[in-house]
Amino acid sequence: MSEDNEMQDYYDLVNQASTLLQKSLGSTYTDALAETLTNLADGKVYVENGAPDEKSVAELEKLYSQIKAVNLSQLQLKQAITVNIIQAQRLDKVEVNKLMTPDTIGLIASLIAFEILTASGQKKINLIDPTIGTGNLLIEFIDQLNLAGDFEINAAGIDNDETLVGLAKSFSEVMNLNLDAYHQDGIAEWEITDIDYAIADLPVGYYPVDDNAAKFETKADEGHSYAHHLLIEQTMNNLNDGGVGIFIVPSAIFQTDQAKKLSAWMVSNVYLQAVLDLPGNLFASKEAQKAIVVLQKHGGKAQQASNVLMGTIPGTDNVKEFEGFRNQVRDWASNNFKG
Repeated sequence: MSEDNEMQDYYDLVNQASTLLQKSLGSTYTDALAETLTNLADGKVYVENGAPDEKSVAELEKLYSQIKAVNLSQLQLKQAITVNIIQAQRLDKVEVNKLMTPDTIGLIASLIAFEILTASGQKKINLIDPTIGTGNLLIEFIDQLNLAGDFEINAAGIDNDETLVGLAKSFSEVMNLNLDAYHQDGIAEWEITDIDYAIADLPVGYYPVDDNAAKFETKADEGHSYAHHLLIEQTMNNLNDGGVGIFIVPSAIFQTDQAKKLSAWMVSNVYLQAVLDLPGNLFASKEAQKAIVVLQKHGGKAQQASNVLMGTIPGTDNVKEFEGFRNQVRDWASNNFKG
């Protein structure tokens, strides 16, 4: 059987199990998918208050044994589950800010992190995604780092959406990754400490809890503040000295009415090390265009890069140009992140 057929089989069986669970539990498809993945990781069907019923449990056990018989590599497993998540988001009509981050963005972010880690000689990292969502960005990022080098990664994620936290946790369990998942508002105080790196595809919009926003330097002078500004400040404040944050943000982040507050905070607290527009073909319109911003917290061995890495990242399908970009990142990292 071809690899494509095996991935299709895995997707189909997981879809059948999730549909059956959705019906049996009266839940959303996303919740049913999360429970399916948890059951697969645990090797048993979870039953609470008689749901799912005995007939459904027997059907699920049969489906799970068929799923376990499908032989996929780590990369194929990740791709198959990603397709299940896309299906879940389509069926549950998920809002735009909660849509899954494409794999290409995780790949590019991991390439940047790999070159920084290699230049600094760091092998062990504590990593967080403060807006983990489905978990796809964080898991792709970790998987790509593990493929590229020998790292010891402890990962954590935060999200205020309980369904998504459950999905991210179960996704990581099936992928055999150790992830601590926290269901909370990322702009409220964090329980977790000792973090070296952050990766986040930030939700864009206004943050409704003005009392929470009040303690941040990036808050708006009037009305609601931008959630993505507050999350950048919150995340960088919670990193260790010299910690690195890799943020996916709107390309126009420095051109909005609240940009002055963000820039003023950045000058005092972090080094802006890179601003890179993501490939245009990843977005439906120019307005939706996003960029990667790399920030480093003051302290430790951190210093301002002699040249901030700027420009537009070529598409990954343009092998020659993308290789040139990789070399550029390598030179920038080796000049500015020496251990």
